[in-house]
Amino acid sequence: MTNPPPTTGPRPPRWPWLVLAIGLIWTAAIRVPLILLAADHLDSDLAVDGLTLLDAVEGRWRWHYPGTPHMGILPVLLSYPQAMIGGAGPIALVSGGTVAWLIVVASTFLLAWRAFGPSVACWAIVPLVFSSVGTVWLSGRITGGHLLTLAWHASAFLGMVACLSKGGSRRAGLLGLWCGLGLYLDAMFAFTLAGLVPAAVASWWSRGRSKAGILAALTFVIGLAIGAVPSEIGRRVDPHDPYNEQFSPVFQPEVLAEHARILALECLPRLIAGHELPSLRATPEDLSGTGRPLPARPGRVASHPHAVFTALLALGLFSASVARLAIAATRGADPGGRAVAGGLLGSAALIVAAFLVNRNIFNSDNYRYLIFLLVPWSVGFGLLMRTIAGREVLGRVAAPALAILLGASMTASVAGWYLGLGWVDGRLVPNRETPGGLRPDAWADLVIPVRAPGGRVVGQDWFRIPSEATHIYGDYWDVYRVAFLSGGRVVGVPLPTYPNRFEGWSAGLGPGRGSLVVLDPVPGWEAMLAESWRREGRDPAELDRITITTP
Repeated sequence: MTNPPPTTGPRPPRWPWLVLAIGLIWTAAIRVPLILLAADHLDSDLAVDGLTLLDAVEGRWRWHYPGTPHMGILPVLLSYPQAMIGGAGPIALVSGGTVAWLIVVASTFLLAWRAFGPSVACWAIVPLVFSSVGTVWLSGRITGGHLLTLAWHASAFLGMVACLSKGGSRRAGLLGLWCGLGLYLDAMFAFTLAGLVPAAVASWWSRGRSKAGILAALTFVIGLAIGAVPSEIGRRVDPHDPYNEQFSPVFQPEVLAEHARILALECLPRLIAGHELPSLRATPEDLSGTGRPLPARPGRVASHPHAVFTALLALGLFSASVARLAIAATRGADPGGRAVAGGLLGSAALIVAAFLVNRNIFNSDNYRYLIFLLVPWSVGFGLLMRTIAGREVLGRVAAPALAILLGASMTASVAGWYLGLGWVDGRLVPNRETPGGLRPDAWADLVIPVRAPGGRVVGQDWFRIPSEATHIYGDYWDVYRVAFLSGGRVVGVPLPTYPNRFEGWSAGLGPGRGSLVVLDPVPGWEAMLAESWRREGRDPAELDRITITTP
């Protein structure tokens, strides 16, 4: 006789995977205009991401992004396959942001399922699938949106749940390796560790402080150290960091008060609801011919008619979701779920505190630093909807109704924003033509707008970059954008008032070598060029023997 097969628990349901698949399809579909109109919103930092992608496609890999030792090279992989297939243009570049957001949705789904069950996982992806204008805009960035970091953040907590539920030094070591690579990916991942480690230690302490837990902690630390090695190598190989003390803390009361105002009225509402308060603006309202955000022009839709309802609904549900997650952190039945809830809230609280004291906070664009709030918002929403749905007949109606209202409102908000930018027509079909004929095709003719004193664009007058130009000098925004649109043919050099991301830019310039174009000859540009030249360790007297042209 043979022994009967061992009994197994019930198989996990399959229907949540269908929910996830539908959510991922919608997530990608809603971002099609953002991808197709990539050149219209190509900003300076995104252009630097593009130049890095160009290098990778041509086989020149870096340890980290230019001028940012705190940002590892891993995000380039988001766009790399598309660039290898179709070329490293704006569309391939920006599509990487959508890939990152798809990973965020999937990793948050898995985290919520593992910590709280499949029903919570399905509810949890609603705020991510039907995301705000603010998060849709971030998914058009690569490094600037920190979205791969957010996915790494959610996945780290997923790994913590596995360690707490199944144990084992091997799992702890792999989690440590993942977290070490997270530090290499983005220094912001330190806030993940600051929430995850105390939550894991607290869970271990409450469950008896086993010796196996001590061994697991040691292997975690070893894995963490190994994973962080690429970060240290990158800093030593290429230490150039033009940002210096830009992210250092500041503690003046008046500055903290202003940062708190920006947080409460601009950044948090833009991230969660897509509209700043009290103006209800969906930023950016308009874009210049070179992708610069502008105030809405007369006759353009600044926000959709239901912006008030959208803001109230989203911010109200966000507050309730965070409160529900706090309850799970203190009174949850499952130790793993308590640890996840506590760790997510801890990371979020620390990132908010860092936001308040960050010297580099000026306006609503800084909302990207709050990206870690999206995971507690989503997981908390899943818990909240499960709680509401469990309240007999009324709850079973109320929970889907709230989710549908949120999804419909966010979708209408994004559609209205696309319409305002001219990226879709009245049928919501992507418009491949540049709205209003704002600029010629940047791929056919490398051009920039001619500016009047003070930086104002003069009508439809455009300056064509000479074909013999090898370097362009001017505003941070313009030079890197033009450099990327040239396919890397020209080197962008910003004025010395801006951070220079590429050290050693002057190597191709000299008597009889290269040609430099000054894009925007503002008063005193000669002195500024001499200063930039001096920072390269070269004699400004050499500039008299270099070919320099202006518009």
